[in-house]
Amino acid sequence: MRGWLLLATLGAALLLPDLVLRLRSGAAATPPVTPGLSEAHRLAPGAEAQADDHRDRQNGVVRVQGTSKPLTEAYVQRAVAARSAAQSAYMSVWNWQGIREATISARGLDSQHHFANSYLVGFKPFTTRELWVPLYTLAIRKKYEYDALQYGGLADVWQTSRQSFYQKRGDCEDHALLLADWLIEVGVDARVAVGTYKGSGHAWVVAIVDDREYLLEATSKRRIASWQALPLAGLVDGYDVEFQFNRHYFWAKKDTRPTRKYRGNQWIRKSQFIHS
Repeated sequence: MRGWLLLATLGAALLLPDLVLRLRSGAAATPPVTPGLSEAHRLAPGAEAQADDHRDRQNGVVRVQGTSKPLTEAYVQRAVAARSAAQSAYMSVWNWQGIREATISARGLDSQHHFANSYLVGFKPFTTRELWVPLYTLAIRKKYEYDALQYGGLADVWQTSRQSFYQKRGDCEDHALLLADWLIEVGVDARVAVGTYKGSGHAWVVAIVDDREYLLEATSKRRIASWQALPLAGLVDGYDVEFQFNRHYFWAKKDTRPTRKYRGNQWIRKSQFIHS
């Protein structure tokens, strides 16, 4: 994965975001094609076209721990609109009422900034009892592509989990959002992790199963057909997580020290996303 988190100070520390993160990622090498999913797992006729007209409801507010008023999407969009085109192109980390790194937002397919949690819309393409199937499906279905190539030069555009399934191309966060949301829908404690891989900006998934933390590389094109083939997060090199989120909560690291753990005292739950 290539690229890095581009940092920029924007406005007053208590009101506007104090940094902007630019995520770029390179495509993983694709091995020879292997047989696809069974007929039972394939989309119903015409399902591909549903994505074109679909609009996921992403409106909501963020209640930040230790503050008296919620951070609203309307406020975020007004602040983003006041920036230059270059500044508004990137994922933003927001401070709120004295709380640093309260949450993050990013631009969606509708050209508006939305809170990160809202991109997990409660979507599963089909029901499965095999926890490896979502990752396998992603490997054979979705092609990795930079946002700039897909969206006419725009640096960073996020797809919701539903959009990510129907759109055949996407980068690291699009893959991670679909995988995490699908796993959540089948009962797994899954989160999107944001940080770096070998120094380059990246997004991936951590899944907690039987009190063990597994690191899932959502952009991987390996056809893994066993949950046991997935690595424990504590054994994987190169990943440096900064933030993580699920449908409802957003966590930030307590300090800058690297960690391979996704639970514990090194993490602070900063905020809760509430749909409106």
